[in-house]
Amino acid sequence: MRKLTIYIAKHRYSTSHSAESKPCSHCAKEIKRLGIKKIVYVDAFGEVNKTNARDYHTDYVCPGYKEYARLNVRVD
Repeated sequence: MRKLTIYIAKHRYSTSHSAESKPCSHCAKEIKRLGIKKIVYVDAFGEVNKTNARDYHTDYVCPGYKEYARLNVRVD
């Protein structure tokens, strides 16, 4: 797993363009735990970014995890 690169993509049908696909804090934690080396994603400006997983930091929480928190569902 130490040589793997994960590509995260999201397509927006309404505009036929790529949508922002940066991993949330929970996904980033799991990517690092698995030992994946690099992350490739699209930022809010539509630019493709490639970074080492160990250098990726975010406070972003996706809507799914926000809903878990609202319902008091524990997710590890």
